[in-house]
Amino acid sequence: MKWIVTTSLGMDEQLVARAKTIATSFGVPYIERKKQAVKRLQEQYGTVLVVYQDRLLLEQVGGKRLFFHPDTALLRIKSQHDPLLELIGSTPKRICDATMGLASDSIVMASAGHQVTAIESTSLIAFIVSQGLQNWDTGMEQVNTAMRSIQVVEMDSLTFLRQQASHSFDIVYFDPMFSEDIVESQNLAGIENLANPARLTKDLFVEAKRVAKEKIILKAHFRDPIFEELGFTRLVRPNQKFHYGILEVATSIK
Repeated sequence: MKWIVTTSLGMDEQLVARAKTIATSFGVPYIERKKQAVKRLQEQYGTVLVVYQDRLLLEQVGGKRLFFHPDTALLRIKSQHDPLLELIGSTPKRICDATMGLASDSIVMASAGHQVTAIESTSLIAFIVSQGLQNWDTGMEQVNTAMRSIQVVEMDSLTFLRQQASHSFDIVYFDPMFSEDIVESQNLAGIENLANPARLTKDLFVEAKRVAKEKIILKAHFRDPIFEELGFTRLVRPNQKFHYGILEVATSIK
C-alpha cells in the first residue's frame, strides 16, 4: 500500500516533528499539509496518515478511515454483563489476545482485571491502536489504567506463540476476520482492508493448545463451521451475528 504522513491543518512545530518521526520510522514520505484537502493528497500520494494533536487518522483511498476509539469497549464495560467475561471467569487471568485488531476485546478483558498481551501482525494497525491505548482519555480512570496495561506485540500470532513457553498463558483468545460481512459493524470498516484475513491454521491451533493452560476461546460468525472443524464447543447466542466457542485444553486431545 502506498501511503504518506502529514499533519492536521492546525499544526505546530511539535506536531510536525512527531509526524516526521512517524514517517521516518515507517520509511514513508512526510508531506507538508500546506492547507491541502486530504482528498487532494490522496489523489497524488494514496492513503494518508493524518497526525492530530490527540489522535491518528488513516484516511484510505476509497473513503474508509482507520482510527482508535474505545467506544464499543466502553459500552460493553458499562453494561456490566459481557458474554466474553462470563466465559473467562472472575479470577484474574493471563490472556493472550492473538488477534488484537482495534483492541475492543483486549480493553474489556483488561478492565475486568485480566493481564492482557495483544498480538497484531499489521504494522499500521498495531501502531495506531497502541498509541490510542497509551494516550486516549476515556474519562474513566479505571479504564485508562486498564488500557495502559495492555502489552501490544507487533508480530504474526503463530511466530509469537512459538516463542512462548508451554502453559505461559491461562487463556488464548482468537477473534479472526469474520468469514462473512456483518454490515452493522461499521466501526470495523476501516480495518478490513488492512487486517490479516488468514483463517486459523492447524499449526496455529496446535501452538495455542500448547501455550494455553486452561482454555482457548474463539469468536466467529454464526455461520462459520470453524467451531466444529477445530473441535470447539459452540455457545449459541440467539439473534446475534457471532458466536463464541470454547475448548478446554485440559480435556482436549493433545
